[in-house]
Order: sequence, then structure tokens, then C-alpha cells
Amino acid sequence: MKLALYLIENANINYDSVTIKFGRTVKISSLVNSHFIVQTTDATPSTISLPFKTIEPLTDYNQVARVLVLKWNKILQINKEYKIRLVNLVDSSNAVVPEEYLLFTTGLESATPSVLSSTEETIVSQVLVQDKSVRVEFDPGYQILAKNPDFYIQSVSPGAGEFFIASDENNGRATITFSSRPAGNFITSEFFKVQRKKIQKTPSRWETVSTRISMHSWRPIVYVDFPSSDATPSYFTDGKIYFESGYKYRIIVSSEIGI
Repeated sequence: MKLALYLIENANINYDSVTIKFGRTVKISSLVNSHFIVQTTDATPSTISLPFKTIEPLTDYNQVARVLVLKWNKILQINKEYKIRLVNLVDSSNAVVPEEYLLFTTGLESATPSVLSSTEETIVSQVLVQDKSVRVEFDPGYQILAKNPDFYIQSVSPGAGEFFIASDENNGRATITFSSRPAGNFITSEFFKVQRKKIQKTPSRWETVSTRISMHSWRPIVYVDFPSSDATPSYFTDGKIYFESGYKYRIIVSSEIGI
């Protein structure tokens, strides 16, 4: 069975910005201000005009971590409930993602924080997240930044950000192709950390997956073999289940790796 990921994986709403980590790849072209609507939750909701500063995808969106930072442009009412609607965003398959939203209440404090000098900055302190679809924890993600700029990841399989994979995808083997062969002492789980967590509305924690790390005999390719779900796990074997339905997986590659 294949299961689609939610659009919003984590969110953090502060007095100066809204940080959203997407659970799936989002096309940069769809990250425009008109797709992020702020409304009150009154019976007859009122819409805030231009609630955020103009989105600059190159600086506001981290494609590796799938994290977007929206900067407030308007002052919100104190002790008021609002909804941020995410509409018409497009995923990697060019499909429009169904609308999701963030529900929050502004805090009781009315004084603008001293670090702000502009009255155009939004006052949102002591934010109360009330909607259960919002994950209260936030993982800012990561970027792979090699110490040697000529050493980098060229490609991965399955592709980063894919939201469906078969349970026996490539017999549980993920491949990471580098620009050059990494040194052999880096081919361990210490430098290739593998995790998974449940896809659900309530918060869930990443758990470590015991994988087998190896490298091609001469190509700059690292293999990450996931264990089968058997009582006695198998690796890279036909006819086994490696990726369970209802989970998402990630591989964190250390920036310490070199040639």
C-alpha cells in the first residue's frame, strides 16, 4: 500500500516569522504570497491583507531541508485566533496539494519586543497552537555541507523528497552517488545515520534504523541497505518487506565525510 505524506510536517509560529517544514517536496514556483492566506476564525472570517513580506525562494526556502520561513508584515490583534491557510501548492508530481492550515492564538502581551524597531513587525508572543494537525516539535532540518567544495552528493535513489516508495523498493537498498569516492573509514553508520518515524497527525519521534553501509568496488557510490521486517532481518534479498506503510524515512549524511 502507498501512503501520501501530509504537506505540513512541522510548524513554528513566532512574533517575527512562521517556519514551516514540508513533509513532501514542494515546487519553488508555487511558493508565492497568494498561496499563504491569514484569516481570523470568526463565523465571518476577515482576511489579513499582505500578511507576509514578499517570499524570496532563494533565501527563504531551504530545498534540502524543505523548510520555508515566512516573515510577518502586519500587526495582528492581541489574544485573537487566526488561521494560516496553505493553498494551491504544487508537489514534485505537479499535483496540487489539498489545503492544510495552521491554527494559532496570539499571546496576551501587547508590548513590541525590544529587538524590533519597526512597527510593521507582527506581535505574536506566547503562541498557543490548538490545531492537532500541527506538530508542536520542530526539526529545522539539515544541509550536507562538505568541507571540500569539490566533494559533494551528485544523486540519490530513491529521490530525496519522494512521498511514495514500494515496500520492496530496490530490495531495501538506497544509493548515494558522490562526486568522488569517499574514504573507506567514513563508510559506517556513524557517518550515515538512518531514521524513520510514523506519519500521523500527533507528534512522533524519529527512531534509529540499523542499516548496513557499504561502497561499490570502484564507483563513488555508497549503498545503504535497510533491514527486512523479519524477526531475523535480511539485507538486499528478493521477496522481503523493507519499508513499512505509514512511515517516512531519512538518511542524514555527515558533513565530516571526505575523500
